[in-house]
Amino acid sequence: MATEKDLINAVRESLKVDGELGRIKAAMCTQVIKLLDNSNKGNTVKFPKPSQDIMLLNELVREYLDWMEYKYSSTVFTSECNLSKQPPNKTLLAQSLGVQESDNSKDLPLLCSILETVKNLKNT
Repeated sequence: MATEKDLINAVRESLKVDGELGRIKAAMCTQVIKLLDNSNKGNTVKFPKPSQDIMLLNELVREYLDWMEYKYSSTVFTSECNLSKQPPNKTLLAQSLGVQESDNSKDLPLLCSILETVKNLKNT
């Protein structure tokens, strides 16, 4: 006869195989962050609005997380950074950064294009 512990382990394994366990953990983290943010609403310390550069960096990180299919990390990151639900268009993001995408890099995250540019500059 299966014990309660066996049942819990079977449910946990099933959720893990389906990818639901990670989603549930990410959803919990997101909700905890929102609760903590709401509990700090009465706090008199106001953080400055992130600069345009910080917002661009956050969008680059989100694009990388999404490309790597780190969807749970991306969900928590998006919530923590207070990014819009809809990421910006990759082409517009590249243009605002002055990044030229090649045929080789257009299917990669913009961070890869930036890294390639830095490597090329170092080698010249």
